[in-house]
Amino acid sequence: MAKGKKTGGRQKGTPNKDNPLKGLIRAHSLKYFEDRVQTDPVTGGARQIQRKRLVQDEEGNVYNVIDLVSLTDPATGLPLVMSDLDADMLALSPAERVNAELRLMEFHTPKMKAVEVDMDVHGSNITIEDRLRELCGENDDDEEDDD
Repeated sequence: MAKGKKTGGRQKGTPNKDNPLKGLIRAHSLKYFEDRVQTDPVTGGARQIQRKRLVQDEEGNVYNVIDLVSLTDPATGLPLVMSDLDADMLALSPAERVNAELRLMEFHTPKMKAVEVDMDVHGSNITIEDRLRELCGENDDDEEDDD
C-alpha cells in the first residue's frame, strides 16, 4: 500500500466470485434439512423406511430384524411432513442416532484445545512470609534487632 491509498487489487466492497459447484452443493444440503411431504418417488404413496432391530428368541439366538415403517400420520393416513434428516434419523438405532447427533454438533460448537503447562519448580522451600519479607526488602535480622 502506498501512502494509505489502494493502488491495485479488488475495490472495497467487491463481492467474491460465484462458484457454481459450491452453490449446487449448498442448495442440495439445504433441501435435506427442509420439511417436505414424505412421498415415495416411484409409487407416489407414503415413503417407507427400513428400521433394524435385534430380536432374541427363547433359545437365546439373536436375529437382525428389518421392519418397514411407513411415514404416515396415523390419524389421517396421509404422508408425514418432515425433513429427510428426520426421516433418516428414525431409521437409525438409538445408539446410531446419538452418534449422528454428536457428529453434527461438531459443526456448531468450537473445539477445545489442550493447554500444556510446563512449570519449573526451584528446589528452595521458602514460605510465603519469607517471600513477602524478601519483596518488601526486610530481612530476618531487622526483626531480631527490634525485639
